[in-house]
Amino acid sequence: MTRNTPRNTRNTSPASRVMRRKFLIVLLPLVLIALVGSETDDPLTPESGEMQVIEPVPQVASGAGDLIGDGMESLERNPELDVKTFTAKDGRKGWKVKLERSLPLPTPAVVDGRVYVGGGFGSYEFYALDASSGKPLWLFHCADDGPTAAVVSKGYVAFNTESCILYVLDAKTGKKIWGRWLGDPLMSQPAIAEERVVMAYPDQRGGHSLACMGLRDGSQYWTQSIPGEVITAPVIAEGKVYATTLEGSVHCFDLSTGKKIFSKEHQATSAPWVWRGEIYVSLREDSERVVGGESKTVRTEGQGRLTKAGLRDNKTLWAKQEAEYLNVESGSRYASEQAALDASVGFTSAPSAAKLAQSEANLGIASVSGVWAYQGSRPTLIHGVSYSSMGDTLKALEAESGKVIWTSYIQIKDSPGGRPFSPPSYAAGKLYIGAVSGEIICLDAETGHELWRYACGEPIRFQPAIAEGSIYWGTDYGSLFCLDAKDRNAHGWLMWGGNAQHNF
Repeated sequence: MTRNTPRNTRNTSPASRVMRRKFLIVLLPLVLIALVGSETDDPLTPESGEMQVIEPVPQVASGAGDLIGDGMESLERNPELDVKTFTAKDGRKGWKVKLERSLPLPTPAVVDGRVYVGGGFGSYEFYALDASSGKPLWLFHCADDGPTAAVVSKGYVAFNTESCILYVLDAKTGKKIWGRWLGDPLMSQPAIAEERVVMAYPDQRGGHSLACMGLRDGSQYWTQSIPGEVITAPVIAEGKVYATTLEGSVHCFDLSTGKKIFSKEHQATSAPWVWRGEIYVSLREDSERVVGGESKTVRTEGQGRLTKAGLRDNKTLWAKQEAEYLNVESGSRYASEQAALDASVGFTSAPSAAKLAQSEANLGIASVSGVWAYQGSRPTLIHGVSYSSMGDTLKALEAESGKVIWTSYIQIKDSPGGRPFSPPSYAAGKLYIGAVSGEIICLDAETGHELWRYACGEPIRFQPAIAEGSIYWGTDYGSLFCLDAKDRNAHGWLMWGGNAQHNF
């Protein structure tokens, strides 16, 4: 991978790599500050020390991960953060917390009265806060940067850093249960089911692997080779693990044994959703069109359904539309912010392990931070209806037939580039989406009618969480919000994808 240290002099051990990234994360975010216009505080640095490396058990493929010690980590109780309460124009109450570094935040997890969120791409902080007040409860200082969205299950919270560690903490206390060094970069988040954690990583053979580990102790059950990084997260349903990789293929493995069930090329552009054993996923199709006497490649996107064997079930894509958003936006403000974020963690150019050529060709994403934040037009299936954000529209389809039930065209202002909306979250008959215009928008799931929107003033790219009558979301500028949902029954979408399996 290309860094600011000459190739022939680099020390590539996990400990030295972490220390080098710590230096870069302090120095280079100044570039990003100029772009987003926000002030970044001095970073909190965990205690330095040697990282303990324990060799993996022999049956695990090279690169499957080394358990790490606590030398570069620390836990802080009741950290100080700026928590502000507010009242929306319609009288609803909420709170806002500005995190340390003003960096893009992933979807928070909200479980048992606590909110869990990483400090953003490039940060070393992972927080737990009181869900009702926003009061910080504890802060875990990671040994490496870029915490992903949190996944909570059975009293444990799991997340990985972009570089290079999978962590499992005690959800109540923040105490580290175990951590495993996997590889650099890690651009997707883990999934949990049946006390097993599933995670993708770049292995030491130059490829990628999908690994299954024990939630309680990090014991390694199996690893399987995959073509590249996983889009957003693996998905677990009905005893199987499903994943879409950056170049567009879809994969299925047995959760218990790791046995490969299928791997099929489909030009898929999102993580899958599994319903009644079938796989629903957004797919890309390209065609040639003559414009002004010149041939032009036109990209389209729609929803596909795959059989249990991974075969395409619908010959014609459902809700197919032109997808200019799948083309690389090299000149947008968002692309400039992504480049600055990559530089802030030491990527002067794309690392080979990231395989960004795959994401650029299939998704129009050409940066590590862009893949880290990418969610695509992933469908959300509820009661036999598939909901998805595609460009400037939100669509509802019959899952059995693909028939369009309704289409809602959503207008926003001042887009900085990239996809305008997050995938929808669902709770109590309503859909909630985040918009890059800085708005949370609520729609009636049955009709698509917009019920309300709230403007927070900061771009939102990640799917919001819905719990105990409130909405929780993070922004591109490092703010965490909580807002009364105006519905006491709004509950259940507790993290990205709804639950720890990412298949609500």
